[in-house]
Amino acid sequence: MGRPLTSGWLVLSAMAWGLTGCGLAVGSGALTGPTPEPSDQAALSAQTAPAAAAAAPDPPAPAPPAVDTFRDAVNRATSAVAIGQSAQSRADWELAASRWQQAIALMEQVPTDSPNRAQAQVKAQEYRQHLAAAQRRATDNIVPAAAPEPAAVPDLPTGLAAQIPIQRRQGGTPVIGVTLGGGSGSQTFPMLFDTGATGTLITADMARAVGVTVVGETRARIADGSVVTLPVGLVNIELGGLRREQVKVAIGGSYGLLGQDIYGQYGIAIGSHMIHLHE
Repeated sequence: MGRPLTSGWLVLSAMAWGLTGCGLAVGSGALTGPTPEPSDQAALSAQTAPAAAAAAPDPPAPAPPAVDTFRDAVNRATSAVAIGQSAQSRADWELAASRWQQAIALMEQVPTDSPNRAQAQVKAQEYRQHLAAAQRRATDNIVPAAAPEPAAVPDLPTGLAAQIPIQRRQGGTPVIGVTLGGGSGSQTFPMLFDTGATGTLITADMARAVGVTVVGETRARIADGSVVTLPVGLVNIELGGLRREQVKVAIGGSYGLLGQDIYGQYGIAIGSHMIHLHE
């Protein structure tokens, strides 16, 4: 196993250890009394419901979200690239061309006082070249199966280190796709993006799949307060344009967990469908 690592403790979430949904209420300090009879409970509800309804204020109207035309344009261009890379028919290239047209129109709508205005003008011209190429493919319907025409993935805006799509949420925590690389190659796995975790954790199955070599061990405190000893391995990590080489990760648990050792140096903005890491 190698010499134990003593550089510090890891704090890992309960979800990574399969501790959610156990039915335990921790730290409330409240004792539950006897349950009222059904008839008594119905009468009590009837007495208290009007008062509760009268006391509840109307919720404030949510503020309309700000429109980021530059980000919307980049997202449309990214979609156009993905469609073009897998296009197999005239209709596919027509769809890609439509996405490029939308991206150009959005870039042209970036306000003149926006810090992204100059870059938007450059990107609009670049997107017109991609649009012309997609329109030629749609007209000629020439789609090489083995080597489609390469198209550069649009650059991230200045100050943005990574843009990470959210696949779903588990217990309110975002689940994202993370590519792990080891001695046996690379694979992408769903992992929890938990800002309360100090270190990164991968499961034993993940470690075996990519050929992670164990280099030591560490002690970790999990959410229920208990301390466990876990093996540690080195792995390459990539997500949303961000790449880390030879990261020390703990191996164990029932679900992968991306910790602050990967993204802690960045500002984090978590939206409904995307996580942005800002430099």
